[in-house]
Amino acid sequence: MNFLAPAFLIGAAAVSAAVVVLHFIVTREPKTAPLPTARFAPDLPVRAQSRAIHLQDLLLLLLRVLLILAVGAALAQPVLRPPRRDVARIVLVDRSRAVADPAEVVDSARSLLGDGDALVLFDESASVVREAIEDSLASLGSAREVGRLSSALIAGLRAASSMRDAADSLEMVVVSPLVSEELDAATDSVRALWPGALRLIPVTARRDSSIEHATSIVGAADDPLRFALHSGSNVLAHDTVRVVRGSLSVADSVWVRGGQGRVLVYWPAGGIEGVDTPTLPPAWAPRSAADTVGAVIADDAVVVAPFVRYAELREPADSSSANQDLTTRVVARWVDGRPAATEEVYDRSCFRTVTVPVPARGDLVLRPRFAEFAAKLLRPCGGATPLTASTEARLAALAGTDEDRLVPRSEIAPPSRVPQPLVPWLYGAALAFAAGAMVVRRRASAATVTPESGGDA
Repeated sequence: MNFLAPAFLIGAAAVSAAVVVLHFIVTREPKTAPLPTARFAPDLPVRAQSRAIHLQDLLLLLLRVLLILAVGAALAQPVLRPPRRDVARIVLVDRSRAVADPAEVVDSARSLLGDGDALVLFDESASVVREAIEDSLASLGSAREVGRLSSALIAGLRAASSMRDAADSLEMVVVSPLVSEELDAATDSVRALWPGALRLIPVTARRDSSIEHATSIVGAADDPLRFALHSGSNVLAHDTVRVVRGSLSVADSVWVRGGQGRVLVYWPAGGIEGVDTPTLPPAWAPRSAADTVGAVIADDAVVVAPFVRYAELREPADSSSANQDLTTRVVARWVDGRPAATEEVYDRSCFRTVTVPVPARGDLVLRPRFAEFAAKLLRPCGGATPLTASTEARLAALAGTDEDRLVPRSEIAPPSRVPQPLVPWLYGAALAFAAGAMVVRRRASAATVTPESGGDA
């Protein structure tokens, strides 16, 4: 056991010693002697009351000392240190859409994990598993989310910080297809926080059938959005993304539900000057008063322009969606953080609503930034990008040198908060000692007999 603030324990011991000394000093009373004027008093033996040390006095002293020591020990923040082993591993396991066979990932993870190791499961987010690891691996399946290695590394760093006192060295292992979409702009910065090398265990990546997808537009031939999308096609029999600029029809609903991975984008042509507010899906409502907002953002694509905001997303409690099993997420936001576009994920396809007006005048649709923004809203279902393998140079920089794979515990940052399970018990003991001291003192006062003086009437 270690103490994070041992000065409080030393101070409590000093105070306890002072209490013991004061206790015995106070119980010693000076010797009695007759006063000079005692010659006028009757010649009787001089009597004085003396105090004897009783058992309750020692018990009261003991309770007071224990009270001080318990409070001092609690303030000293005791920490239980487990016995250290040679190597502890943090295994980052990919559960994103890039994994072809989850069983392959599970087999690789099981061969690496041991008692006391940490499992980090990641896709768009990451979660650390320290207990019931086998159950987590047994329930691992394929997912639709895009994997983010940056979030996995951050979770792994936190897990390593909490495990630094359990082993002499730590190792971080990544089990993943390591496709390019999983390594973003923040990956290198987060990777630099780990002082050693990473052990990469590649697994088979899923074959992507959405690398090439056809986009069609249901709208006027001179629709300005066609210039941004570089597409002049109308509805195609083999399209996988359909952009509807007018009113939604039953045929559109049948189409989006009739194929794997289809995306129906409802991007109404209204919301600009001289055009009435378009019909909106149940999740959206017209604004009571349209306002102007200066920019719209989809992932890292930002378009700055004076957009007219004519619709707003209803609160979840007010949503009148007929299918409560849909998964809805925001895919674009205005610069003030309010939703500008949403996506509803069906079993096999997606429906997106975009409330960003496209002006018919000006050069906005010709700007590369607007074309990039539009492309973000026409991605395959789930917001994923085509799967491509990472370059060997990028993977080499990510892995580092094998000689530095085991990181000494001294190079791992300590956790910002250390668990202290004994502190509440120590404070509880201090309260118990304080209550006991009050009971003993009250009983001692009740047992004391006070002599009464008086004379004959």
